[in-house]
Amino acid sequence: MHHLTFASDGRLALFPDETVRRTALRSLVPLLADRALLFCLVDDHLHVVMNQDRPDAGRSARAILLRLRSPVPALSPAYIRPVENRSHLQWLVRYCIEQPRKHGLECHPALWSGSCFPDLVGARWLPGLSLGIRAALPRLKTRELMAMAGMTGHELVPVPEEELLGLGAREILDATAAALGVGPVLSGNEPAVARARAVFAHLCPQPASTLAWALGVTPQAARRLRARPVEAEAIKAVRLRLALERRLAEGLVAGSS
Repeated sequence: MHHLTFASDGRLALFPDETVRRTALRSLVPLLADRALLFCLVDDHLHVVMNQDRPDAGRSARAILLRLRSPVPALSPAYIRPVENRSHLQWLVRYCIEQPRKHGLECHPALWSGSCFPDLVGARWLPGLSLGIRAALPRLKTRELMAMAGMTGHELVPVPEEELLGLGAREILDATAAALGVGPVLSGNEPAVARARAVFAHLCPQPASTLAWALGVTPQAARRLRARPVEAEAIKAVRLRLALERRLAEGLVAGSS
């Protein structure tokens, strides 16, 4: 196993906003696939832990560099270090999850779109990405991951269908975009965006006219989206994302009382 670190020349911002960060992450999925254990994109650098020997890790590093240099040309070559043992790997789990807090980013670590935390707890679904950290650390529990992100509690439970009735279309739309790694505006013809629109249409209990307004389409198009089949994994990821947001909101309320 090897830990790859990529930084920008002069530490300039690589991933300055949600759109750039989510686009970069989707572009990396084919390279990470089932070979990555952990990752975190912050504002000016990227960490990836690969389950590969040194020659293969070097090839992955070059491929990642080439993939990212298209949108982000000012990127330095990777710094590659071996993962020494199990304790080192356990430390890297916490290290990656705590990156947003470590660098003072204005987002809770559990909701940071560049982090692998949502993928590890099931609150994001990126087709083709299958992180192998639980195979490498079979005793790693969800409650440990949540504690690393500064949260309490045990397993996340997807928000049930009846509770979606109390949520607004905007809240469900934002959660869908985050859980599927697109957006935050669901516009364009990219397959991932089209999937997200259909998932939102299935999950949002509002009338077709409300869906149409939220998506910027006609009511007829909204009804067609509702009729389109969607993956169960995508639906579950959005419901877990909503559960994650609720857990954080409840923690903030409790902390302020």
